[in-house]
Amino acid sequence: MNVFFDVAQEHETKFLKLLKHMVVESIKEDGCSLYQLWLNAHDPYSYVLVEHRETQDHLAAHGETPHWFDFNDGYLKSDYEEHHYNEIPR
Repeated sequence: MNVFFDVAQEHETKFLKLLKHMVVESIKEDGCSLYQLWLNAHDPYSYVLVEHRETQDHLAAHGETPHWFDFNDGYLKSDYEEHHYNEIPR
């Protein structure tokens, strides 16, 4: 899954603190093999969170964690977008 964020400039510092904490805690979760925050190379306030979960149950469990409940989308210029993908076997 990729989650796209357009951060309000005045809230970038708070957003980064919150998301950095979420990355540290989320990668510890069962079934999470990837959880990284990336900055768009062409837009200094556009971020993407790249994550991989083994199952949908693992993703659902993430939504019940304290660090997920701490997420504050008030730092964004617009709603975040989630893009879900399925791996194509070789």
